[in-house]
Amino acid sequence: MMKLQDRVAIIFGGTSGLGEATAKAYADEGAKVVVTGRDEEDGKRIVKDITDKGQDALFVHGDVTKKAEIQAVVDKDLYDKLMAINVKAPYLASKAVIPHFIKQGRGVIINVGSQATQMAGPGGSAYVTSKHAVLGFTKQLAFDFGSQGIKVNILSPGFIETPMTDGIDDERLNRIPAQRAGKPEEIAALAVFLASDDSNYMHGSNVFMDGGWILGRK
Repeated sequence: MMKLQDRVAIIFGGTSGLGEATAKAYADEGAKVVVTGRDEEDGKRIVKDITDKGQDALFVHGDVTKKAEIQAVVDKDLYDKLMAINVKAPYLASKAVIPHFIKQGRGVIINVGSQATQMAGPGGSAYVTSKHAVLGFTKQLAFDFGSQGIKVNILSPGFIETPMTDGIDDERLNRIPAQRAGKPEEIAALAVFLASDDSNYMHGSNVFMDGGWILGRK
C-alpha cells in the first residue's frame, strides 16, 4: 500500500522547483495530484510526466495571490508581495480546503517556512515577518482543527537547488554542516512523510531540512 493512496493533493505553486518535485513524489506514492501555478507550459509538462507513468494529475492555472481571480494582485511594494505570497496564499488555500477536510474527518496541510520562521537574518524584515506569520498561522490551525482529524505542520527548507538559487556562490554553503545545497527530491521525500500516516502524531511542528544551516548561523 502506497503512503498517499487515493488521496488528493493540491500543490500550490507547483510548476517548478520544490513544487514540481513534491507533486511527482506525491504521485509516486499514489496521490491524485492537482498542480497549480501561473506557468501553463511547465504545468502541463509536469502533468504529462506524471500521467505518462500511469498516475493521476491535473493542471489548474492560478495565481496563489488571487481569490477566484477577483481580487487584483497586490503589487504596491515588496512587503505587500511577500505577505500575499507567504501569508495570504496559505490562508486562502486553507480556508478553501478545511470545510472539505472537516466533512471527511481527515486532511493534511503543509505550509512552507524557512530559517526565517525562527530567527531574523538574511531576507530582511518583510520576509522574516511573513515567515513568522505563517508559522503562527500553522500553529493556530493545528490547535483549532487537530481534534477534527486535520494535521497541520510547516516544512522549512534551507538552501535548495532550484532556479531561484542559480548563480549564488558557494560561500554560503561553506557555513553549513552539510557543506552542500539540498536537492528538491530530498524536500519532496520529507513532504511525503508529513502528508502520510507515518507523521500522524505531529501537529503544529516546524520541521527543518536545511543541512544544519540554522545550527551554524553566525
